[in-house]
Amino acid sequence: MQPPPFATAPPSKIVFAWLLNLRWGALACQVTLVAFVHFFYGIKLPTLIISSIFLIIIVSNLLCYYIIRHQSMVPQVLFSLIMFIDVILLTGLLYHTGGPLNPFTFLYLVHIALGAILMRAPCQWALTFFSIICAAIFFFPKNAGLFLRVHNALFNIPRLFSEGRLLTLLERGHETTLHPHGMWFAFSITACFIVFFVGKTRKELERHQDKIAALQQEKHKSERLASLATLAAGAAHEFSTPLAVIAVASGEMLHTLKKANGDPELIDDLNLIQNQVERCRAILSQMAADAGEPLGEEYETVTPAKLLAAAIEELPLAPEQIRIINDAQLSRVRLPFRTVSRIIKGLIKNSLDASDKNPLISMHCRQDNNYLYFEIEDNGHGMGEECLTLATDPFFTTKPPGKGMGLGLFLAKTVAERFGGSITLQSEPGKGTTATLSLALAKIAAPAEA
Repeated sequence: MQPPPFATAPPSKIVFAWLLNLRWGALACQVTLVAFVHFFYGIKLPTLIISSIFLIIIVSNLLCYYIIRHQSMVPQVLFSLIMFIDVILLTGLLYHTGGPLNPFTFLYLVHIALGAILMRAPCQWALTFFSIICAAIFFFPKNAGLFLRVHNALFNIPRLFSEGRLLTLLERGHETTLHPHGMWFAFSITACFIVFFVGKTRKELERHQDKIAALQQEKHKSERLASLATLAAGAAHEFSTPLAVIAVASGEMLHTLKKANGDPELIDDLNLIQNQVERCRAILSQMAADAGEPLGEEYETVTPAKLLAAAIEELPLAPEQIRIINDAQLSRVRLPFRTVSRIIKGLIKNSLDASDKNPLISMHCRQDNNYLYFEIEDNGHGMGEECLTLATDPFFTTKPPGKGMGLGLFLAKTVAERFGGSITLQSEPGKGTTATLSLALAKIAAPAEA
């Protein structure tokens, strides 16, 4: 699953477009409030400066619309730049519309909350501290006095907010100094709490979404595995009858030839047919086991050495072509022997198929405190990153048509996960591949003998 767009990637065009719509809405509210104050309260405002701020918002919005229309992805730096510009414009607008008397200084928290939701952690905190610094202009008595002097001189504030009366309140001493400082301090704490807890909540939601996606993926794999098991069961059922007929017919022919002292070559051929029929039956009985269900196969207590020996049985390998190292301290394991040995055998066969004419296979069995490992290393042509990513997916194969169905590694992974383990691949083109099958000791350790 891909991470949410603002966790590790630039903002999506859709979210950025909604941010621009939010800016249009904020602009409409600001224009309405400025007009309301001007016409109903008769307060003169610096029309040129305020109009310039509104014009900057309009031009930047139109420019951003042009960018998202002609680019497939909105750069994160552009998103951050817009957020910082909005804080600057808000500061300028508050400065020229009453300063500390303006009741809308809380709007800094809107920008901080948006940044906490949509920006990466470093940018979130940078925007938060920048907003706190800008807001500090409006929460200190000396600055408040400066604002009031300028405001009274230029914009004719009503008598209720006359300079002398409010400055007297602001300059009474420690009591009046503590109040604006406390407001700024409370504002700063609130901003930090918003960023911290919104960020934590967002990360938890992202982790929850990742978990849901992983569960959905596992469900999808289980459904495909169930399909394979159904296919295996159907194949076993359909092939059982013709194989039984072949076995009976070949048995009768063999009995007749032996009784009549027939041609030894024909007798050998019939023995071969019967052996191959038995082999087909064994393969069919294991098809569902390979798909993750052992078809009633009993768990056997065996040694890791026996698993290794069974895995290389019947493989076209000369003694000098394979090196077996058994460093497992665990003397016995309890598991479905045929299933696991066939999985290891499949990994070795993959190594043979990927190797050159003179393969050299290394099979290493080891363990740690939690897992038993079977490592199969070859000197083949290796795999690139894309193949490594897709290797354990069902029906993915790099072999020529007719040489494989692309189920071996997928089924090996399924069996490993059933026993609390996994299968990992390490490979580089031209440097061979190392496949590691791990099984949890808690799942396979045999009970101690009495």
